[in-house]
Amino acid sequence: MAAEEMTPYGREAAEVADQVAAQYAEEAPRHQQSQIAAVERLLPRLPRAARVLDAGCGTGRPTCAQLSAAGLDVTGIDVSEAMLTAARANVPGARFLQVDLLSEQAADLGTFDTVVSFFCLMNLPEPVFVSALARFASLTRPGGTVLVGVPERPGGAPVKGLSGTYHPPRCTRQDLLHRAGQAGLRVEELDARPGTGIMGAPETHLYLHAHPATRSARSAGVRR
Repeated sequence: MAAEEMTPYGREAAEVADQVAAQYAEEAPRHQQSQIAAVERLLPRLPRAARVLDAGCGTGRPTCAQLSAAGLDVTGIDVSEAMLTAARANVPGARFLQVDLLSEQAADLGTFDTVVSFFCLMNLPEPVFVSALARFASLTRPGGTVLVGVPERPGGAPVKGLSGTYHPPRCTRQDLLHRAGQAGLRVEELDARPGTGIMGAPETHLYLHAHPATRSARSAGVRR
């Protein structure tokens, strides 16, 4: 996917991720326990040989590796070619595509039994965050599952990342629930788990389990 085909958010994310890919591969495994647990909890709920999309798959570890080892049909997408190169080596049983989730190209991926996305929406402003969740809803078959993980951010406090210290947008539990509703998702559960950031700082990880709302429910929401 050429850079000019990406959205501004996709281009920025690709540039940063390409620069830190090697460091991410080294640091991230120390801080992914809550993510691993969330997928372990999801697996028994999935149909046999389910078709699963990991949006923002990074290096393919741990999530694509877990899903592939369970015998599922796994597709991973990311904007970073450096991350995808690592993913293809790490999880040869899955397919990996360079796709900007927010671009029109993502609409052509088809539908999946489950869409998962961990820690790739956390720096998006609220309207773009909602658009990403709406894309997940559109890519998930009726009755399927969307599982999204983000750190809880009350706002204001700086966060240290691989590319430096920055001020991320606010995302509280209430924010996440509200955004899910705006995006046409019906929330099943919001699970809060203790975790650590990429640099080891303690933080709370939020895992949203949701389903695409029915067409009638979406229409009713528009009428209101």
